[in-house]
Parts: sequence; C-alpha cells; structure tokens
Amino acid sequence: MLWKAIVALVLFVAAAAGGVTLYARYQVKSMLDDLAAAIAPVAEMRYASLSVTPRGTVRVQDVEIRPNALNEPLRMEGIEVETPGLWFLLTGSKSLRDGQLPEHLRATFRGLAFSLNGPMALTIDRLIAGAAHSSGAPPVSNCGDIRYFDFGAYQRLGYGSLVFDISIGYRFEKGGGPLRFTLDGRVRDLGVTTVNLELAGVSPSLRENMAGQPSMRAFEFVYQDLSYTDRLKRYCAQASHMTVQQYIESEVTRTAEAYGAQWGLVLGPGLREAYRQFLTKPGEVRVQGKLSADLDMPRLRLFKPAEIMSKLNLRVSVNGKAVTDLSLTPPRAAPELPSPTSVASRPPSTRATSLPPPSPQATPPPAAAPIAVTSEFRAVPTTDLAGHIDKTVRVHLTDRTTREGRLLQVADGMARVERRLRGGVITHGIPLREIDRVEVLF
Repeated sequence: MLWKAIVALVLFVAAAAGGVTLYARYQVKSMLDDLAAAIAPVAEMRYASLSVTPRGTVRVQDVEIRPNALNEPLRMEGIEVETPGLWFLLTGSKSLRDGQLPEHLRATFRGLAFSLNGPMALTIDRLIAGAAHSSGAPPVSNCGDIRYFDFGAYQRLGYGSLVFDISIGYRFEKGGGPLRFTLDGRVRDLGVTTVNLELAGVSPSLRENMAGQPSMRAFEFVYQDLSYTDRLKRYCAQASHMTVQQYIESEVTRTAEAYGAQWGLVLGPGLREAYRQFLTKPGEVRVQGKLSADLDMPRLRLFKPAEIMSKLNLRVSVNGKAVTDLSLTPPRAAPELPSPTSVASRPPSTRATSLPPPSPQATPPPAAAPIAVTSEFRAVPTTDLAGHIDKTVRVHLTDRTTREGRLLQVADGMARVERRLRGGVITHGIPLREIDRVEVLF
C-alpha cells in the first residue's frame, strides 16, 4: 500500500506543477496578446508557438513583426526569456509595478534577419548618403574614394543580409554584492561582441537606485572577428589599387593627423603594432579594466588619455597576446585662424593712404590711443542659433561634451560646426535635440 501512496503523491505533484505551468503560459500569452493589440496601429505581430518550462523559461518561436508603413517584415527565429522561476511569472508583474527587480533576468533574441536590399535598408542608406554629402566627410582612409560605409557597402563585401543573435541579462550577487550585466551580440558570419560590466551601488529596489549613486567597478569588452576584417581589407586594398599587405602597412603607418581625424586619438607604437597583428590575422581583441573605489566614470573626463589608462588599470590583448604599450595621445589641433581678441592685441598696421604728406611747418597731432576691442563667448538661446551662421560657436551637449568651431548651417534639425585641424577640416553634425546650451563669440 505504501508504494500506491508514493505513486499517488508523485502524480499529484506532477499534476500540480503542470497546472501551474499551464497557468503561467496563459499569463504570458495574455501579455503577448496585449502587446500585439497595443502595437496594432503601427505593426502586426505574429508568432508560431509559445512554451513555458517548469524552471520559468519562456520560449516564443518564429516571430514576425510587419510594420504597416513598410512592405518588409522583421523575422526572428525565436525569443527566449530566462526568469527566476514560475513564481516570478505568476507574481512578477506586481513586483515590477512596486519597483522591485528580480534577482536575475536574461532575454535572448535569436536569428533577427535584416535584408540589405530591402526597403528599410535603402531608406537608411539614403539618409546616410545625405548626411555624408552635407557634412563633406573625407574619404575613408585607404579605401579608394569610399567616403562612408552603408548597408550597400556590406553587400559589396559579400553579405546578402545581416542575421543577429542578441542576449542581454543581469544578475544580483547575493549578500549585497555587485550587479553583473552581460551583453552578447553576434552578427552571423561577421563578428561577435561581448560586454561584461560590474556595477556597485545598484539595488533590486528602483527607489533605492534613484536615491543612490551606482558606479562601474570593472568592465570587459571582447570582439571576435568571424570574416568581416578579411573581407574589408581585401575590398579596400582593391579599391585603393594596393596589395593586402600594402593596405595593412598603410593603415598602421597613418599620420597622427589621419588617426586624429577619424579615430579622435593617435595610437602609440604598441597599439599600432597590435593593430597590425589584428589586421594580418583577424581574431580576438580583449579589453579589461578595473576602477578603484574612489573613482567614478564622470571624473575620468578630467584626465589625459595616458592618465586614464592608469586609472582604469587597463589590460589589452590581441589574439591572446598582451599589449604592454598602451600609449595614446590626443590629436594635435591645427593653428586656429586669428580671433578678434588676438587681432585686437596686435599693434595697428600702417597702411598706404592717398592723403598728402603733412606740411613741414605743421606739427602732426598726437596719435590717438587705440580703442581696446575685446571679444567673449556669450550665451544665446538655442532657438536663435541659425542667426549666427559663420560665427565661432561653442555648443554644449547633453552628454557633457563640447563642440567648438565655425557654424556652417542649421537645417533639418541639425547644426553643422566646422573645426580646422592640422591636415584637414572636421565638420560635426549635431542634432539640435542633443544641445544643452550654446555660446557665441562676439
């Protein structure tokens, strides 16, 4: 009789677990139906199947989203969400409304396909071409007369479509430990990127996070090349009428001005050699850093590139080989055109005039003291920016960066600012919505 009781208990537990799983599936299906109804005015969403495992993992297979404005659906092989368990699926929505995050969560989007010759790609390519034309972007270094890379360029490299696998997740360490965030991104037959972050001062309670100051304590960035770099160097070498080896050498030995114009920093000897190794044999690039407890990311802006390397305890390796020389320097700025202030500080120049020479008997009057002309940056409303074309402006962005130079144009929601550097000119396209404040040199 004992075995019958055990069998009955097992069947009861299995039935209960199955019932809970079915109810959790019903809850998830209701949420998906609500999502489909919410986006119905702009897009249609369909999927082939939905399943929920006893461990709380949700799987949605063969997802299709068809925007109403485009005759091109977005398709995914599947979506998978790993949760803490069935109990979270049953009660998690209430916890989230109360501002409480689960201890761990991960979402994976598998096989998101993007056609390179579809309507969406063609529309984006037209926008890229328009922006490059208006900004006067110089040709890409060592790639013939190619001025920019768009989706059409990927087609010329031999890609018919881009297929993405993306996984995003986090986990709170027990005992008040740090939050570990992970992002894995793969573009099939192109490259794999992994980002790992360790964040201190982050709590499952959203209210506590609003009052606290989360900070990054460590990070890791890994890129694994699959075929992109080999395709790129062959394509650019042919476009520049070089051999592949000549292309690599030309890339590595670029002038400081060329590096500064395109990368914003000038590589030192160690990083140039590492770049050569990667171009010769594309493999893995790994960058790791660890911040001390008394240093936060915003303060890093106050240090020079060489000091930042030290503060971050940075470690870099290429194809498994450590790079010991991580020296970087900022680009050298070209001599600026004389400003009104510098012109005013010079002694007045003598000019030939048509006035007759003074009479020998006349005593020339004393020269008048030069009038001091000063210039300064003055704040102006962003809405008045278009009234200061051809003036020197200083634009402060919402991300706390600053762009300074001659204002060329304000149109189509963009301000274009030209800055002269040694060896060329850089034109910055700045979205007006990203401008915090503006100063004009008067």
